[in-house]
Amino acid sequence: MNGRRRLFELMVLGGCAFILSKAVLSYILDPQETPTAGNPAWRLILAISYIGLALVLFPWYRETLFVLRRNWSLVAMVLLALLSSLWAQMPDLVLRKSIGLYGATLLGIALAVRTSFLDQLRVLSWLFRFIAVLSLGLVVLFPSLAVTEEGQWMGVFEHKNAMGSVLGLSALVEWQRPAESRGAKFLKILALSLYAVLFLHSDSVTPLIALFGAVLLTESYKFATFRLRLPRYAFFTAISIVVVAGLTFFLTNGDSAMGIVGRSSNLTGRTEIWSLTLSFIPQKVILGYGYSGFWLGASPESFVINRIMRGAVMYSHNGYLEQLLNLGIVGLALTLTFLGIGMKRALKFSERRHSDTVLWPLAFLFYFILHNTGECTIMIQDLEWAVCISCIAGADPLLFSFSDQEEDLVPMEGLAST
Repeated sequence: MNGRRRLFELMVLGGCAFILSKAVLSYILDPQETPTAGNPAWRLILAISYIGLALVLFPWYRETLFVLRRNWSLVAMVLLALLSSLWAQMPDLVLRKSIGLYGATLLGIALAVRTSFLDQLRVLSWLFRFIAVLSLGLVVLFPSLAVTEEGQWMGVFEHKNAMGSVLGLSALVEWQRPAESRGAKFLKILALSLYAVLFLHSDSVTPLIALFGAVLLTESYKFATFRLRLPRYAFFTAISIVVVAGLTFFLTNGDSAMGIVGRSSNLTGRTEIWSLTLSFIPQKVILGYGYSGFWLGASPESFVINRIMRGAVMYSHNGYLEQLLNLGIVGLALTLTFLGIGMKRALKFSERRHSDTVLWPLAFLFYFILHNTGECTIMIQDLEWAVCISCIAGADPLLFSFSDQEEDLVPMEGLAST
């Protein structure tokens, strides 16, 4: 009975992760609806998925409540998003988007409560491999559907940046997943090679830079603390100096720096969007315009930006600016608190030398923090946000010490015999 229940849990978690990756289903159903209209089929699929998550967590409601109590900043963030419908220009849109956010948050909590980091990496790894194979197959068989007019690959996604974001997370998961056998190592190399090919043809630079930065930071931390046994403050001081030097170089040599990765100094229009976004933030600096209450005509100010940019701008291309825009200083402060708590836990978790996944929460948070400098994945209905929650909640010392003693958690390897 326990094996069947465990299989049901993993199927629900894997299915919800697939849906929130926005692969295939988003390509068919177009979840990027306008502010005034939604897609009934998409909402039905999400509703069924979230009901499944509720069924998974119901027998573990005590553990779920424990996670919520231990992550008060997360609870405050999602509650603030829901309450923001009270001051938004389009309260019905904000309410609907907030409910979707609750579902993605629920997946993150379910991953933390019902799976170890090793099982999470296994589930996500196979999911991303499946998506990558589908994307390559669509490019080869139906290039008119999977390749833009400019020759950029988008696979089973509706935009090349969407595929790039998933590829960044895919490569990070694959890199962090332990390979126990020769066959596993071969599949790992094959998957990473496939991700590299898709990355190369997607022309999506932001997640690639975030991935490179996360790998570099994690390996540097591993070498400095595990091998050289340097204190953490020395490592982060050195990193801070490198970051300041890098920013100084970019500000003084923007064209040369971005030319290396084939981009202009305005970061493909991002700097203009950031400047325009900053000009509107002071108007509602405390609580913002409401969760998802600014772009795509949800506020009059968004029309101004669209007119200046000569096209529809869907988001600010910076997760921290987006939080300021949506939920003001209060929302940004809660976000930074949540990420700060997560980084502290991830560093503490890295001390568990007997585990094969000690660096996964830290590696992911490095990637998440860097990725949100050029994209928006904070507090959105997306798989990356769910994984963020699972890493921060799952790295809680009290939670993982409890999980180590849990006997009812059946490993994935044991499912074949049940």
